[in-house]
Amino acid sequence: MNYIKELNAFYDWLEINELSPSAINLWYALMHINNKAGWAETFTVAESVLCVKTGLTDRTLRKVRNELKQKGRIDFLSRKGGKAPIYKVISFFASENNSVQKESAEINSADGAGDSAEGRSEGSTGGRSTLNKQNETKQNETIPPAADRRVNYFDTYMLCFGGQPSALQIQEINYLIDIKGLTEEVVCIAFKKAAEVGAKYSYARTILNSWADAGIKTASDVEREQKEFEQRQQNKPKQYRRGKPGRVEKLPDWFKKEPEDHTPETTSSEDGETLEEKRRRLEKIRASYKKAGS
Repeated sequence: MNYIKELNAFYDWLEINELSPSAINLWYALMHINNKAGWAETFTVAESVLCVKTGLTDRTLRKVRNELKQKGRIDFLSRKGGKAPIYKVISFFASENNSVQKESAEINSADGAGDSAEGRSEGSTGGRSTLNKQNETKQNETIPPAADRRVNYFDTYMLCFGGQPSALQIQEINYLIDIKGLTEEVVCIAFKKAAEVGAKYSYARTILNSWADAGIKTASDVEREQKEFEQRQQNKPKQYRRGKPGRVEKLPDWFKKEPEDHTPETTSSEDGETLEEKRRRLEKIRASYKKAGS
């Protein structure tokens, strides 16, 4: 199963099919879990885990789970005794639908009790044993070695930003991958760079757009660009910050010298009279003007 193709097909399917937001949320969670399981034909997950991942209550979870089943997007088998249900995510592609229908028939046969408000009841012991053996065999066949697993930006997005990408964000990322030619590994690198500085997806989008404009498409391109940037920084001449002097000039002695203290009685004007004498003379002139005006 191809994660990106399934996501794109799911959004295309939503254009002509009605599905509640809670059901969409659950489908995302099941796809995420199935991806970690190596795209097994069937997998088990507890309802409590799905409630944590989706934020749904137990009652809502069971309701939207039946909604997904009725829409043909998943199949599941409820089990008694507190055991986790068995889930099957139904692929959108015909090459996989045949095996899906076969697996769904096996689940129905193992169940044998029909549908209920919370899914089907538990089947016979032999049916469950066969289903578990098939599950183990499929996991062993489909899970590649860790070194050969393809990087998936959807999981990295959830790890870096703590949620699922929106429909618009998925379209933007797919455009960068399908049209601009960036690899998913490069997309994941941008997500991690944004998370390292505490930024959100918009910061990573800016990085990706700048890389796409610069022709940076692979992880090796990113590494080479980083080395070139560091080299440019090392070769760049050092510059003093604006406002920070490079040296401090020593002030001359005359600048530090305090002015001599002069009292009004000793300070003289150019004609030789003291300030006190000049003040008295001016007061007499002002008094004569007042007398003349009166």
